[in-house]
Amino acid sequence: MAGPKKQQLFSPARILFYTLSVVVFYLVIHYIGKLRDIRTLLLQMSMVWLLLALAAQLTTYLFNVLILRTLLNGQTGDADILTLFKLSVVIMFVNQALPTGGISGNSYIFGQLVKRKVPALAAFKALVLESICYYMAILVLLAAFYGWYAFHTVRVNRVISYTVGTGIVFFTALSILMLIVADRRALSFIFRKLKRYKWLRRHIAKASLLSSRKGEQTNWRALFKNNGSVTTAVMLQMAILIFDALTAFAILQGFHVTLEGSKIMLGLLLTLVIGSLPISPGALIAYESAMTLFFTLLGVPVHAALVLTLLFRFFTFWLPIPVGLFLYRDLRRG
Repeated sequence: MAGPKKQQLFSPARILFYTLSVVVFYLVIHYIGKLRDIRTLLLQMSMVWLLLALAAQLTTYLFNVLILRTLLNGQTGDADILTLFKLSVVIMFVNQALPTGGISGNSYIFGQLVKRKVPALAAFKALVLESICYYMAILVLLAAFYGWYAFHTVRVNRVISYTVGTGIVFFTALSILMLIVADRRALSFIFRKLKRYKWLRRHIAKASLLSSRKGEQTNWRALFKNNGSVTTAVMLQMAILIFDALTAFAILQGFHVTLEGSKIMLGLLLTLVIGSLPISPGALIAYESAMTLFFTLLGVPVHAALVLTLLFRFFTFWLPIPVGLFLYRDLRRG
């Protein structure tokens, strides 16, 4: 009798929920004073720019829904648009709470898609491609806006250059890792190693990635058969990053601070490089320090950069936290 209860109590989904709850509790305790500052700043911000920032963030979740539907190629099972929207909120929340370059969120969403009768192989391919398209979008935009910055700047800041180099290496390495994982032989090897651990066997069997469609080719070449879907997904990932930059633009305008759009985009991309590194839960301290530093280096006054950091984190992280936790529990019950 105790066996099933213990197994259910410590299932991967519950462990993830417990981990997120602890992370959120820690972040709230650490940030409780700053949350009061955020409330004061929101009251000072122009209503027009405040609504634009909220609309921009809401649009990023809608773009993420379109990415999932595009890469699933119609194999959405019982996952309707509303369910995919909920998953989009949760996946962005998980990815920020547990920064691993997007891997943490995709691990969660895979189980949710399979649970909703999406073929395991289709879900796996879609999420691998979703990650790769995200890395491609960041790499393209990072190279483009850094090139623009270097061309129009007399003396390029070394910190910015080193961060760009780190981002290129990091996201390229993650892309290669995802391509390796997409290969059936590599996946078989990984699963054979993981099956040594008894508590993982049931979940590996439940995923049924290897048993489904044995005759179908599953390697990195097969992922890119539908070039149109991949191109669309990359463009949508770029759109998400652009609308994040629009959020930053609205915040700066809300406090009468002007900065070129290209520099806002570059500052955001540099911050994302640091924020994607698995340094601390929620990229705590690292993200805030990086954003303040980079926007200051790009010409924003220090006090304005601090305001931008506080409010941007509010719109992209703090505001989705209660919604993300609620939807996480709601999706599990569903």
